Amino acid sequence: MNQKTIHVLELHKILERLASFTTFSAGADLARELLPTGSLDEARQWQQETSEARIMFENKVNTSLGGARDVRDVVMTATRGILIEPSVLLDIRHTLRRATTIKRTIGRMKGQYPLLAEVANEVEECTQVQMEIERVLDDNADIRDTASPQLAIIRRDLKIAFDRLQTKLQRIISSSSNQPYLQEQLITTRNGRYVIPLKADHKGKIAGVVHDSSSSGATLFIEPLDTVELNNKWRELQLEEEKEIRRILAALTELCGNYSDQIVRTVEVLAYLDLVFAKARYAEIQKAVEPKLVAFREPKAGENPNHPGSTISLTAARHPLLTGNVVPIDVDFDENTWVLVVTGPNTGGKTVSLKTVGLLCLMAQCGLQIPAEQAKLSVFEGVFADIGDEQSIEQSLSTFSSHMTNTIQILLDCN
Repeated sequence: MNQKTIHVLELHKILERLASFTTFSAGADLARELLPTGSLDEARQWQQETSEARIMFENKVNTSLGGARDVRDVVMTATRGILIEPSVLLDIRHTLRRATTIKRTIGRMKGQYPLLAEVANEVEECTQVQMEIERVLDDNADIRDTASPQLAIIRRDLKIAFDRLQTKLQRIISSSSNQPYLQEQLITTRNGRYVIPLKADHKGKIAGVVHDSSSSGATLFIEPLDTVELNNKWRELQLEEEKEIRRILAALTELCGNYSDQIVRTVEVLAYLDLVFAKARYAEIQKAVEPKLVAFREPKAGENPNHPGSTISLTAARHPLLTGNVVPIDVDFDENTWVLVVTGPNTGGKTVSLKTVGLLCLMAQCGLQIPAEQAKLSVFEGVFADIGDEQSIEQSLSTFSSHMTNTIQILLDCN
């Protein structure tokens, strides 16, 4: 399909609007990259999919893709051993869960929505991945204590060590003999160690290791010697916890990497469904109809043998980018008409009418339903347009020459 024509007829603006009706980034990307098909069968299928989606909306079928994320790049990097963060693992689980739900929902209504059920059936549920992420992570992307037997033991010991450390520090700051030396009864942390605030002019009154001082220099943050071993134990257990968590995440990453092809395929299926649902939403907003797409016909006896056999029939068609009180147009190329010359005064709607016909043909071949009361169209292998400002005798030769060059190229490309 001619890219210049796509730009001149502003299909890219339609696709940008279409993208705004998608749910997640992968669907939006498909919308922006959508190109008209030159295949009658494919165009018909796309239109039927859009119509099925509209009926689903009318029947209040839950088609939500909320929670789906484009995790394709992440799972592909997992095949190289690059660790997946817990929050992203949760995105993978949400995406697979949403895909599973939509597959089963549409699958139960296969008789009503056969085309979309066929698409949804391509979802790979990846049940093992879903279950394993669910087992390891809670809904806040925190690692569960039960993620591994070793982690449960470490966290139990970590709690005991923490309680012992806090109890000892609390006794130190609560001791009446230490009150004169403390800035306040406070336990805080410096450099990953629990410390207490000592007045600088009482340095040495409570034996300990200095880890920091206040900006004024009036306070020293010390780790009492009596808590050094407790702090050490607590810190060692923290490091053990971090190591075990990393091991658990590495195992989950490897699992996602092993299922990378299935997860990528599932995201692609969701993106396609997102695109179809966006087409249906856009059609609802536009009060659009499904065009009847027909094949090129052979000339009948008595018809002009030069007629290419194409069909363009639009009733009350509206340009989809115009708002307000839009005047619709009727266009009907009958068996003896295949060229249309539009004349009239300036600002009479000639350019808009031409753009409307061309744009609606492109939209129909993208599976987009079109704003009209009725529509019957052929599917064209190419759509060409050269639209500029109104010609005048003052127009420069270079601009006129450019239009002639475009026209010659169009004639060469047409079959």
